[in-house]
Amino acid sequence: MSNLNESQTREQKIDVLLYEQGWNVTDRSKVVLEVDTKQSDFKKQDYKQINETLRNDAESKYADYLLLDGTGKPLAIIEAKRTAKDPRLGQKQAEEYADDIKAQIGKDVFIFLSNGYKIWFWDRERYGVREINGFYSQKDLERSLYQRENSKPGAEIDIDGSIVDRAKSIEIATRIVEHIHKGHRKALIVMATGTGKTRVAMAIIDQLMREGRVQKVLFLTDRISLRKQAYDKGFMRFFKEEGKEVILSGNYNPEKRLYVSTIQTFQEIYTQKDISGRYIISPGTFDLVFSDEAHRSIYSKWKGIFTYLDAIQIGLTATPADMVERDTFRFFECDDGIPTALYSYEDAVRDGVLCDFRKNVSGARTHFQIEGIKPKDLTEGEREELLKKGIDPDEFNFEGSELEKKVAVKGTSEAIVREFMDNCLTDQTGNLPAKTVFFAISQTHARRLSEAFEKLYPEYKGQLARVIVSEDSRAQQLIKDFEAKSFPRIAISVDMMDTGIDVPEVCNLVFAKPVFSKIKFWQMLGRGTRADGACEHREWLPEGKKEYFKVFDFWNNFEYWNMNPEGVKNESPEAITNRIFLTQLKQLGELMERRDPVYVKAAEQVKAKIIADIESLPKDSVSVREHLQEVEKALSPKLWNNIAVDPIGFLQKKIMPLMKFKPDVNLKEATFTLRCEKLAYALLGNDREEVDRLKISIAEMVDRLPRTLDAVRAKEVLMDNVLSRSFWETVSFEDVQVLLSDLAPLMPYMTKEPRETIVIDMSDIIAERKEWKLFKGTEPDYVQAYYLEVEARIKELAETHPSIRKIKNNELLTDYDLEQLEETLFTSSFNHENTQSSDLYPSEASLVGFIRQVLGLSSSPFPDSLIKNAFQNYIKENNKHYSADQLNFILTLQTVFLRKKHVEYSTLWKPPFTNFGTIAPFPMFSQEELTSFVNICTGLEKEIFE
Repeated sequence: MSNLNESQTREQKIDVLLYEQGWNVTDRSKVVLEVDTKQSDFKKQDYKQINETLRNDAESKYADYLLLDGTGKPLAIIEAKRTAKDPRLGQKQAEEYADDIKAQIGKDVFIFLSNGYKIWFWDRERYGVREINGFYSQKDLERSLYQRENSKPGAEIDIDGSIVDRAKSIEIATRIVEHIHKGHRKALIVMATGTGKTRVAMAIIDQLMREGRVQKVLFLTDRISLRKQAYDKGFMRFFKEEGKEVILSGNYNPEKRLYVSTIQTFQEIYTQKDISGRYIISPGTFDLVFSDEAHRSIYSKWKGIFTYLDAIQIGLTATPADMVERDTFRFFECDDGIPTALYSYEDAVRDGVLCDFRKNVSGARTHFQIEGIKPKDLTEGEREELLKKGIDPDEFNFEGSELEKKVAVKGTSEAIVREFMDNCLTDQTGNLPAKTVFFAISQTHARRLSEAFEKLYPEYKGQLARVIVSEDSRAQQLIKDFEAKSFPRIAISVDMMDTGIDVPEVCNLVFAKPVFSKIKFWQMLGRGTRADGACEHREWLPEGKKEYFKVFDFWNNFEYWNMNPEGVKNESPEAITNRIFLTQLKQLGELMERRDPVYVKAAEQVKAKIIADIESLPKDSVSVREHLQEVEKALSPKLWNNIAVDPIGFLQKKIMPLMKFKPDVNLKEATFTLRCEKLAYALLGNDREEVDRLKISIAEMVDRLPRTLDAVRAKEVLMDNVLSRSFWETVSFEDVQVLLSDLAPLMPYMTKEPRETIVIDMSDIIAERKEWKLFKGTEPDYVQAYYLEVEARIKELAETHPSIRKIKNNELLTDYDLEQLEETLFTSSFNHENTQSSDLYPSEASLVGFIRQVLGLSSSPFPDSLIKNAFQNYIKENNKHYSADQLNFILTLQTVFLRKKHVEYSTLWKPPFTNFGTIAPFPMFSQEELTSFVNICTGLEKEIFE
């Protein structure tokens, strides 16, 4: 590890880092070294250096570097420290230099602090000191200075209602902008699928650009479909006049303002250098970066992008907040696991923004899924077919969980298809299924499901259901057909339609596969959550409207996850390269304790592999560069002789986490390598149980190498040996090294399966059905029964009861009429108290409206939509006058009024309004404002219910 003095640090480290960002320290028009901040005339750009003022008697202070703008004016200073020192020790010095310059020119300069490994940045007027991963370029510093001088820090937040037209979206956008105004540079937005994350992002961008706070924006996604959505439905729609671009491989144009890219593509270019060795993208290139589906994007090698770009960073995810990893919250600086802004699925359903499914989940499993397939299940015909394939039917024994993996029964697919067709939600005609997504296990399974549709429903002539998989060159066109055309009605997909596909008319989801990631499960459910208002093709919907969507679960997924807030979370696994490195370290630790010369030689072999892995780390990678001191120490021979340091412990703690950045990793080869390294470790520990477990998986991979290839055929003798029982009876540590050197490089050629799935042509039947009732908080059965009983009673009295007849004739009701209504409807047979809290039961103030609704006299399905519209319109017209917390208070008032249909002034001092703290409702709002809110509710009450 380097331990350089300050002069060496500057020459060997800092000068190089500056050059990479376009600063040539030999070009005095851009960089002045060791400038005297006391004797220089910064207004006249007369910069005195140490060699000019060191020997005179006047006061001097020397800034190590002065960075200049394009006209020669001061932009920034850099204070350098030797590599062994914390660069922040120079903060006070740098502050004094910056004060000297500001005293002359009246403006603050930016401050950098560096020891050649670490760089800290200080924009004193706006933020505290923060660590960054490279110097800003001249152009980016100039833009930052312009923003600092011309932005409106106290700007009124006026979210554009043409971009976001929902009150909750306005509140979320306002909350994020307020957060940024307070000096925060990171935020996390959690919004359920279909609630408008992209539009909220566009509203935030619009507000911050109008304020002059940001000019260059990058929107990163992890899917091409999400990239297209952000560009077409975001930038193209709301920023028609701005320069914008989709970043594809190698096409970054620095002159645009709005950019969208997949994170995979951006990963390839953000560390690219031009022919002169300078980065094309500096840490300061972008002012604002959005990370769509942030819970996926900030991990693995992609995290380097977010640590490199020193921008305001906002994460977007549809994953429920209780499933987002703690590290995600920490990365976006959210305290206590609470996102900066949240719009849950439950709240969106309550608001009518999303569709519910939780009372409409049909569980079903077939006989073979439950019982598996045993020899007794085989027909004589199938026994004969198996014998022809060289399979002993008496040894034919598979569990239900192995269906569509090792064995497939055509009748199982047919039973699933028939069950779906018999029970699915249909279109307006009642004859065809509504739009449906089938989630299949594999491509061959998808084809089998498609064949089942063709066999059972030939009348549709191949148009009803279509397989959509990534290997199909026409997949994108098939998706467009599914979105825009009446046929196909059913999309059978493997992974392609799990996320990022937006077809609001989808009314059926079919889980014909097990799903072991809860996050993915929720994303898949999100394909059906879009509400009726988003649907354009009414003829595809049940009775012309979408009130809910139905889920068919053929693999007990709901039972597996239990769908409760405390349900199992999906943990992110450690990168496979990290696990390989850790296993090698364990081997080395074991070998170093043994004195036998054979083990000493083996230890040197393992050590050589470890060092080679460390040397393979990309030194230009920002994530690796952050830990360059540790990498240099790991590669130093001194590490192994330093009695004060445990080399194995050091490498495990400091270097192993970096192995996920190892380039050009093939998953098949890495998987084989990991299994072999684990085998070597098991042999060292004489763990025969682990050896027996690993030998099967290793042999299966070897058996899947195609011997038709010359490279594979050259290793046939070794492969045959590995597949023999005798090899495993005497396998040694040295044998494993041969497997690693000779067979691991061949693993990229490995076929997908060691053998074809055995297909059985037998019938199957649905043997188990269940209806899932999910989540707490649904209305009790007695409330539902009460509602139906009251409705029936009203209809029965419609022609005889004088008060109800008056309602039918739109006549004025007296207090006596209302008393008579209550006395008739709320007799002892109706438990009034049990229903007071139910949304199904109207308050007394809304009784007339309720009766009108039951009798079909109301144009609104209950008054809820009119109430929501009134509040939505008020917020859209007045949002610039309110903070995010104030908007949330108003939305809470909407919820209370929706439930009670009556609000008084005193209500605002009771729960749930007390949850807003001691400032609510006063002085959060003035007395006049609170009175106006109550007046809105009173006006609605009179308009709707009287």
